Amino acid sequence: MTMKVCLVTSEFPPVIGGIASHVYELARALVAEAADVTIVHPLSFGSTLGEVVLQGAKIYRPRLIKAQPFYTVMLKFWLANAIRARDFDIIHVHGIRPLAATRGLKVPVIFTNHSSGFLARLKAGGFRRQRTANLLKGVKSVLAPSDELVDAVRAFGFAGPAQMIPNGVDTTRFFPSSSLLRAKCGIGENETVLLLARRLVEKNGVIWFARAIAEMRHLPFRVVVAGDGVDRELMTQILRAANMLDRVIFLGGVPNSDMPNVYNAADICVLPSLAEATSITGLEAMACGLPLVGTNVGGIPTLLEDGITGLLVPPREPKAMAQALGQLIAEPALRRQMGAAARHSVEQNFSWPGIARRTLEAYRQCLAS
Repeated sequence: MTMKVCLVTSEFPPVIGGIASHVYELARALVAEAADVTIVHPLSFGSTLGEVVLQGAKIYRPRLIKAQPFYTVMLKFWLANAIRARDFDIIHVHGIRPLAATRGLKVPVIFTNHSSGFLARLKAGGFRRQRTANLLKGVKSVLAPSDELVDAVRAFGFAGPAQMIPNGVDTTRFFPSSSLLRAKCGIGENETVLLLARRLVEKNGVIWFARAIAEMRHLPFRVVVAGDGVDRELMTQILRAANMLDRVIFLGGVPNSDMPNVYNAADICVLPSLAEATSITGLEAMACGLPLVGTNVGGIPTLLEDGITGLLVPPREPKAMAQALGQLIAEPALRRQMGAAARHSVEQNFSWPGIARRTLEAYRQCLAS
């Protein structure tokens, strides 16, 4: 029997980000598993965001007033009409913003809390924490891409089913291949390239990565940064003060469709995060045969097997990160070995067909209960 699934998301392509990428790929994989998929991505009036086609899925972008309580009231009205028209079996909400609009609807609601923003709500305490706890009372089941986020939802008092299902990666689109980017950027074939593919914001630890680079003046390497954000200026200041700015190439924001070319121009991918779920960047890099150097936070240890697919380091310790990067720069055979192990790991554990089947089973369990 075909399951009718409605994915309600705070982000969706062409928006660049982890939630957007996750929902798009999950939807595509669910369609391949014969689910009937509808995607609802609310936008504000006047939005000029381009349309996206996902074969086999229906995509709606209702225009809403951004401010509360109008956003929640208007989205709830829209969803109630959609339920009557489409008779969904389940609603799966991605991101906290749309969640309030699903309370009281006559369809079971599953919630995925993707980001460190959810952890910030827990630490905030007071009214913000209580409001999140109240939102979760309308949820029947929770999925999360890291054990840390499962623990967080429990800390809010959620007593229903909750399980960790990691993010996935499309191993047919992300795989080891050649790249024209090195030549385009003037990078020699024998230069070791470190890739930072992150939004340049505090929680991604990019300032600490810049400080690690400052510790590595004696090593031969280049850095490619794919991403932008408010911390770019501070990164630039740190690198300029260390006379290392000429080692770094800032690409700015890169559409996900162009990222295979970026990963395949690199030798090592860096995840200096202070908080993280199962990093989509990490998975995409691993699928392209890159070893990871990542911090021991959140879901990173779930995907990075220390000493096998990369190296784990403590967060906020640039000397430790510099040492790990230095080891892989000095040992090309080791990083090739780790890169091959990384590719094998994602094929076995993180491919989207497998993630979609686990998600469908969670849907069935939710309906059966």
